[in-house]
Order: sequence, then structure tokens, then C-alpha cells
Amino acid sequence: MANSAFTQSSDAEQQYLPPESARRPLWPWFLILGAVALVLVVWAGIPQGVEGPDDLPIGERHPAVGATVTHFHLEPLTGEGRSVSEADLTAAATLINFWGPWCGACVIEFPHLVELEQHFRSEPGFQFFSVSTNEASNDVDGLAESTTQFLKHFKAEFPTYYDPKKETTIALVEAAKIEGFGYPTTVLLGSGGVIRGVWPGYHVGDEIKIREAIEKALRENGDLP
Repeated sequence: MANSAFTQSSDAEQQYLPPESARRPLWPWFLILGAVALVLVVWAGIPQGVEGPDDLPIGERHPAVGATVTHFHLEPLTGEGRSVSEADLTAAATLINFWGPWCGACVIEFPHLVELEQHFRSEPGFQFFSVSTNEASNDVDGLAESTTQFLKHFKAEFPTYYDPKKETTIALVEAAKIEGFGYPTTVLLGSGGVIRGVWPGYHVGDEIKIREAIEKALRENGDLP
């Protein structure tokens, strides 16, 4: 496996977004949203009284770790993806990222996920599902267009998927007992759909913790020395 120089963002945003509403033509405003979000984080810093990521029950400390996702169905959105189901959850490490082109925190997080995917893509025990969503869940064509532009900006080469009727998201929320599901949310599954980590929102350094969790899963499976 080739070495990878991971970049760590200078700031982070913790953001849970409200329920979806009618679709608005926001492309290419996701870049502006991301820039504004980053400026606000730089200006505000970490709020007083808010615990840092090391103290939060996220990642491998999330209460959902050990639960099993029994329903998993994604359809291809961009690239050369294919329909996937729970039968495809046989890899030692399946990383799933739920995000949207309109999401300010996703703009900050996304480059790190591009690095993670590039770093692990050659590992046989690893697979990555990038699940894009928009504010009108039935507008697949509009979602595909905005997602394609987003991917081009970040030079992302992996396929993306969408979650029909949000069935997979609902199944994850039920299995993990997640309250207030928001975007982005990143989940690491082991073989058979067993949850190994959940990262709600985005915090500075999440990408480092995700990388460590993936390496641990691959090592336990004998895919890494």
C-alpha cells in the first residue's frame, strides 16, 4: 500500500442540518457556503463548554458500534457504480459517507474523504460508498448534475450513489439508534454489516481517526501486516 500524506484541516465545523425541504437551485453555491462556514469556524474557534472530539461518543466509541445494518440498498448516481445491497457488505472495511453538494460541512470534509479513498482503494478488503443527497429526494437528475460538478471541483474519481426513498439511511438510523441524523455522516462497517464506527457531522481530525479505524479493521482481517 502506497504511503499517503494526509492533510488535516485547520478548523472544523460541527453541523447538523434541518429536515429536507423543497429543492432550491443552489449550485454552485456550495462553494460559497463552505467558504462562509470555514470563516465562521475560524472566527469563532471552539465554543466554550463544548467537548472536543476526543471526549465525544463518536467514531469507534459511538454507542452503535457492534450493531448490525440489516438493510442496505444503494443505486448508482455518477460514475461506473452498480446497484448494491447488504449482500455486498462482505469487505473487512466498508466506508459509507452520507453527504450533499449543498452542505457546508461536507465541503470541508470532502477533500479528506478523497484522500482516504485514494489511499485505500488498492486494498482488497476495503470499499467506499459515497452517498449523495439533495433537498428533493426524488430529483435524481438534479442530484446527479450537482454531484458531478462537485466531484469535478474536488477531482474525485470514485462513483457516487443515491439512497432510494432513504431506505438505507432509515435502516442505519434504526440500527444505530441515531437521533437527529444530519449531513455529513460517515459510517464504517465490518463484514456482514457490523458497525465499527460512526462519525456524525465533521470535526477536525475525523479523517485521521477514520483512517486508523480502517487500518485496524484491515489488520484484523489479515489484509494489512
